[in-house]
Amino acid sequence: MTTTLRYWTNSARWNRSGFCIGGCFLALLVLFLILGAIVWGGISTYQGAYQMTSREPRHFEPIPSTAAQNAAKLKWGALEAALQRGDAVNFQFSAEDLNAWFFSDGQNSDLVAHLRFGTTADWLVAYLSVPLDFMAEIPGLPSFKHRFFNGRLALRLAIQNGELKIKGIDLEGNGHRLPWLFTGQGYRDTFQQTFEQGFRTRFPGGELLISRLESIQIENGKISVRFREAS
Repeated sequence: MTTTLRYWTNSARWNRSGFCIGGCFLALLVLFLILGAIVWGGISTYQGAYQMTSREPRHFEPIPSTAAQNAAKLKWGALEAALQRGDAVNFQFSAEDLNAWFFSDGQNSDLVAHLRFGTTADWLVAYLSVPLDFMAEIPGLPSFKHRFFNGRLALRLAIQNGELKIKGIDLEGNGHRLPWLFTGQGYRDTFQQTFEQGFRTRFPGGELLISRLESIQIENGKISVRFREAS
């Protein structure tokens, strides 16, 4: 099964559509969340994962306007300047602010058709539409070719001992879930590493942000983050 997982990883890297070229972390997240479950869970989980997919991609609303992007850049620019000075900072933003910042100036343009951020209760949500052509076909089982994972990945985040931790994961696609998927600690740790790598490489200034986190809270549609003073 390790060989199979390695094959899927290589397939994701060389997807002909170009979606995964350049280390697209969405495909890697789906790889570990759904395909990894197949490796550990067997045929019944494969069939459950297939039910989480759709024939057509999801169509997202347009990314925030240029004015919203510029406002978000100013907001995050002020945060980065304060962190560079070594200040402690309380910072609050909405999911719409996050989308505007994430996609500003053409950044992450390869993800425009595949990702939007949102919140619900105390969860940070990534709404996804991921093409699954990179998945290998298994004889006798339904094919994921030309199908899409249209769903949401919700994370409950916390800061422990100065590190960003994922305290809860909920993955839903096409109205279906695999609720037992995240009970194994080793599996959760692998996902944590993938998430952190994606944060560092995809978010502007991600390394600086993640190194100074002190607390995070999501409530009433607002994400409140405290960054500690530089030591």
